[in-house]
Amino acid sequence: MAEVEKFSDWRTRAIFTEIADHGVDVFESAEGAAFIEQLHAYQVGQLREAARGWGYAICAEEVVQIIITNLLTTRKNPDSCPARYIAAAAEPWAYFHTTAIGWLQKEWGVRGAPLENVGYAEYTNLSATDRDEHDLTPLEDVVNLTFGSIAQVVDPRHHAVVRELLYWIAANPPQRLSYDADDRVAAHRHCPSLTIDQVVAVIKIARGSRPNTTATSLMGQFLLDASFRISDSGSHYRALTAFKNAFRAGEAGSRMLTDWV
Repeated sequence: MAEVEKFSDWRTRAIFTEIADHGVDVFESAEGAAFIEQLHAYQVGQLREAARGWGYAICAEEVVQIIITNLLTTRKNPDSCPARYIAAAAEPWAYFHTTAIGWLQKEWGVRGAPLENVGYAEYTNLSATDRDEHDLTPLEDVVNLTFGSIAQVVDPRHHAVVRELLYWIAANPPQRLSYDADDRVAAHRHCPSLTIDQVVAVIKIARGSRPNTTATSLMGQFLLDASFRISDSGSHYRALTAFKNAFRAGEAGSRMLTDWV
């Protein structure tokens, strides 16, 4: 079989935009068929491997079917359409992979997953009994540990509201990618004294930043290991530095809920 040439970022963005605009008709075109080839050549293997880590055996066609179904059923709302988010991403295939992982987890569940393969969102959605079963850190402690880490780089006058926002984040784990923007607005509504940029900075350091949320989420790491030290993880240390800079730079930003787009 001839090697399938990987789509350029430009071509990748174009096909996801076409899917968002025209839906199922795209898959009847030559470019739609080429896109499915891309999935088989460059994405399906990794996604099946992830599913095996959760304790499931999924065939390639099932993976592709789940992807196409979700791309089509989530395109109806133009303000929360994953295909458009993927098309707009700096690294569209990386963003797609993260999104597809979420779709598979929603379809099959993550109960068979090793801890290191599953992020903050999935485990904070478990019941208290399930969290005890997995020997996870209590969420109250997760909030305190996360706050203790970021308070060192936040002006003391913001400490109370930042802690309050962390409690909100712990109580409202992300449900799915398409709800991300709504989550951020709701978080800002809960803590309106912060600016938009400051709210986003806190959410990113708590939940992690895409595409590699596991390596940048403080809450996720403390959930798994209460004794975790940021100095032992280069990715978390860099994430904390980025948070410090973003939070301070965001001081002069907008506090208006109407400015969210």
